[in-house]
Amino acid sequence: MRIVPLAVSLIALATAPVARAGAVGPDPGASEPATQAAALNHVYVVVDAETFAVFRDSAELAKLLGRTDGGLPDYAPPTPGADRVFFRGRRTYLEIFAPDNRFGEPVGKVGLAIGHDDPAAFEALDAAWRATCREEFTRTPVSYRRAEPPVPWYDAVQCDETAAGDHLSVWAMVYLPQFHAWQTGDVAGAPRTARAEILAPRAAQGQGRFDIIGLSLDVTPEIFDRLAEQLTQAGLIRQDTTDGAVLRGSDWALELGRSDQPQLRAIDFSTGSALAEPLTLGGGRLLPHVVGQMRWAP
Repeated sequence: MRIVPLAVSLIALATAPVARAGAVGPDPGASEPATQAAALNHVYVVVDAETFAVFRDSAELAKLLGRTDGGLPDYAPPTPGADRVFFRGRRTYLEIFAPDNRFGEPVGKVGLAIGHDDPAAFEALDAAWRATCREEFTRTPVSYRRAEPPVPWYDAVQCDETAAGDHLSVWAMVYLPQFHAWQTGDVAGAPRTARAEILAPRAAQGQGRFDIIGLSLDVTPEIFDRLAEQLTQAGLIRQDTTDGAVLRGSDWALELGRSDQPQLRAIDFSTGSALAEPLTLGGGRLLPHVVGQMRWAP
């Protein structure tokens, strides 16, 4: 999923230290945020050609995360020439880009889409970011334009400084009720905007087997403070560490480090499928983690 707002393109806690080697999932002992914490919608990662081919074709990975798809309108399997593939979870999803993708995004770049299931909560997030980002704030209504007439899809907001970097894009979104109605054909039903409701049909199609619950990510010092402030404004609870911070939502967490060499260190998944031993995924590996979780280390 990508957004193109104006001239800017997107791809679409306390004070105790937290060890980098530990899990970054939700902390039941953390204090509640002052405002409702934004959830995780999806993550995208641009990988090298070898790793992309494994994500696209690996039968072992499909058994763990569910089959891949090539996107809307029908979530069909990706074609041989696809430049991105999707793994759909229960409330979140993972998007993997090839190095020669249509958007020109560089290998190693990460996109982080947060947001809310409830439009009212999203409007509160909009207000918080407008106050934080001021003139660098952008809101974009997005429609699926390959349908006729175009279908209202989602609303997106961003702080431009953290949305258009060469190693990271962060934005927030909420689905529009017209999108669920169009996907399901239920035009007379109650409005649906929750992530789980959008993704529910995928479980019947061999998908919907996991969720992303944690990320470990290094960003440049110039971006770190602005991004940490932005995510705190989004209701996540910040806990400082020796070299960064952990920002926790209700069902996911981001371990954020400062580095002159920004990179994605890991993504943690909750899944019902157990991983007995590491699985090589091109240049990275999928690793057994704590009970009920797996970790992708690119």
